[in-house]
Amino acid sequence: MYKVAYKGNATRFKDFSKIKVANSERMAVEAVYFQYLDEDYFPDHDGNIFDCDGNIIATPESNTIEYDNGYFYAELIE
Repeated sequence: MYKVAYKGNATRFKDFSKIKVANSERMAVEAVYFQYLDEDYFPDHDGNIFDCDGNIIATPESNTIEYDNGYFYAELIE
């Protein structure tokens, strides 16, 4: 179980956090990001995620997704 939160400037996600059951940080972040921002979520077959403008917001190695000069991240809940 992970707590997904946002750190950045977007007032829409100020103090945001959501609990998500997932197998990894990345999967938790992706699931929550897609739930709230599906119009800005375009994964490719290589593991990159793009926004609606074609910018890479996550690489295959990252456990975060960038959004509005900040990022979504996950922390394992024990």
